[in-house]
Amino acid sequence: MTTNGSNLSGLWEVACGTEEPLIEEDDIYSNDIYAILMTYGVEMARAAIVREMSRVFGVYNIDVDIRHLELIADYMVSVEMIGLDDAEIVVEDVRGWLQPVQPQGN
Repeated sequence: MTTNGSNLSGLWEVACGTEEPLIEEDDIYSNDIYAILMTYGVEMARAAIVREMSRVFGVYNIDVDIRHLELIADYMVSVEMIGLDDAEIVVEDVRGWLQPVQPQGN
């Protein structure tokens, strides 16, 4: 089933509200990350971000290590959790402990 917009709680009612469900509850998915965050929580939103990024790169046959996608998803979820005003603080804190990526020596 494809819809415009997302009403995940409404889909759950359709899936679980009758003896003979019209849709399987295990097959409910949305690409609306915010709706997933509000309905299922942070871990599902993170997993959805990774899934969507994998699908985008997959269309172009770009192989990206899952750890890189998970790092991006972790950052995106952490920005959502702390709010955009505080995100600048997080970036500055990370810069403090990351090592420079340039060769040392002559």
